[in-house]
Amino acid sequence: MPDGWAEIRVGDVANYINGRAFKPEEWQSIGLPIIRIQNLNDKTAPYNYSGQVFESKFLIQKGDLLFAWAASLGTYIWEGESAWLNQHIFKVEPRPFILKEYLYYVFNAMITEFYRQSHGSGMVHITKKQFENIILILPPLAEQKKIVDAVHDLFDKLDAIMESL
Repeated sequence: MPDGWAEIRVGDVANYINGRAFKPEEWQSIGLPIIRIQNLNDKTAPYNYSGQVFESKFLIQKGDLLFAWAASLGTYIWEGESAWLNQHIFKVEPRPFILKEYLYYVFNAMITEFYRQSHGSGMVHITKKQFENIILILPPLAEQKKIVDAVHDLFDKLDAIMESL
């Protein structure tokens, strides 16, 4: 491993806050949207809403990093406005030594390992303990930035190719 790089547990790179278990009677037709896994996987899926006020730890803002740990595992950057976070999704709050975008790309690259550590047949899920004990590779911040920039450049080139077809 290069100098300055380290193996570190997923649980040591961020704080993971599970969403709230909303009850159907808390759903309303107005208020903030409630982010469910189906909303992350399908931009056209309808939202439930709630005009009630809940603990601030369940409030999601544009740009927040999310990880769905049940049903279909996945990593997301929230692109909407303020919303409430439903259960089975972690709000991921990276520690100062890891870039949010780097963690997003690393989690996407590790999805096979997350599924390998999950269990269940109808609705797979990974426990928080299993999730947090998985090892990831952590380069220094400057190298993380270079990796994120390189990934952005590649996606920009792919977008340009797709537009030219």
